[in-house]
Amino acid sequence: MKTNNNSEYAFSIEPANPPNDGILFVDHSKAGRSGHLGHALVEYAPGHILAFYPNCSDANNGHTGDGWMEHRRSTDAGRSWSEPAVLEYSKRVYDSDQGRSVMCEKAICTNDGNIVLFNLECANIAEKNFTWQPLAVPTFLRSSNRGSIWDDAKPMGDEPGRIWDVLYHQGTIYVLELCNDSSIAWYGNLPEHHYSLYVSEDDGRTFTRRSTLPFDIMQRGYGALAFLPGTGLIAYVYNQADEKHLDYVISGDAGHTWNDPQTAFFAKQIRNPQMAHFKDGFVMHGRSGSKGKEDIRGHFVLYASTDGIHWDEGRYLQMRTAGAGAYSNNVLVHNPDGLSDRLLIQASHAYEKNMTNIHHWWLS
Repeated sequence: MKTNNNSEYAFSIEPANPPNDGILFVDHSKAGRSGHLGHALVEYAPGHILAFYPNCSDANNGHTGDGWMEHRRSTDAGRSWSEPAVLEYSKRVYDSDQGRSVMCEKAICTNDGNIVLFNLECANIAEKNFTWQPLAVPTFLRSSNRGSIWDDAKPMGDEPGRIWDVLYHQGTIYVLELCNDSSIAWYGNLPEHHYSLYVSEDDGRTFTRRSTLPFDIMQRGYGALAFLPGTGLIAYVYNQADEKHLDYVISGDAGHTWNDPQTAFFAKQIRNPQMAHFKDGFVMHGRSGSKGKEDIRGHFVLYASTDGIHWDEGRYLQMRTAGAGAYSNNVLVHNPDGLSDRLLIQASHAYEKNMTNIHHWWLS
């Protein structure tokens, strides 16, 4: 399938002719399990990928953080995958204290070959019906041997909250966190809540706050980062009151200062936005909102743009067939055989109630 924003930007989607069921990557339905958020993806060598996903119970009809993280590995650019492996840190936390769980949402590989994995730290899942709130200070893990062994978890920053996106650009790691312990709600709801940009310039050993982003915080949540052509760093956040527009700010100095917030339009709505620079443009994918008429919300939607600001009409990759799903992530995969690079998209899809399987799509 050829998808065009305009004549300057075209890509193919596999499986072709969406909306469809994608490629089934993790079948939780066999055991009545679920897996919503926690889709960290990383390429640690050309064609070598770690794909993380949550393995959770059916608590709260499956919309739950009651579980741990696992991953599968590919060494042939996604043609085949290993059997599942448990992330020991996440499983140990879950087993040792039933009030806590750890979900891994983002990962990067540095120029020195070290993987840095960023964790959502759920402080007491029973307090909010076994969902993910309230939150503790997020943590990160480092691995110098391709994810076989991980160093001890360390705090990322000093405020409770959730890491929404992570970029690695020219030797610097950029981390977008919504600083909010989610004890009231997961989105901004108090004046002290804010988005912070943290950076690491020492290969992910330490992180410092570079700036506070100038968003109107009320009812804002989720987030996405990308570098635009030139030196512009863009940050998007979701507005619960308006699912057809995302707020965005742009920095011309790598996140030290930001311009005033603007909005971008998304015709089919978007929630849980995930952004990637791919080929000659940008893609954005997520859930097609949680509001509005029954037939327009809850699907998995993909948008394209040549400039990262003005987006096309979008297309559905997968239609909702049960409850909530469409938490997602992506990673650029380099083909070691000299073929074209591909973008791997991973997303959750509800198969019954809010219990989800994990599916894949490829852009090329």
